[in-house]
Amino acid sequence: MIAESRCGILCSKCKFRESENCATCVKMEIPYWGEPCPLKDCCEGRGLEHCGLCPEFPCKMLRDYSFDSRYRDKGRRIEICRAWALKEF
Repeated sequence: MIAESRCGILCSKCKFRESENCATCVKMEIPYWGEPCPLKDCCEGRGLEHCGLCPEFPCKMLRDYSFDSRYRDKGRRIEICRAWALKEF
């Protein structure tokens, strides 16, 4: 399974993919919103396909994003990264 994102977001299910013409962060230098993403930058700086492959997984930054009320993720992206790392997804 090739990761859809660096942080565990399922881009194939994202409502912004079509409306914002998003090619996913694994294929774009800068995310569609025009600002760098610290999770993307961290993964790529470490040479990792996604956060689930990091020895610090799940780090504070990923947990903060995953449980931030704006994203309403409630830890799902952590579960997805874990599944990607275990090749269960």
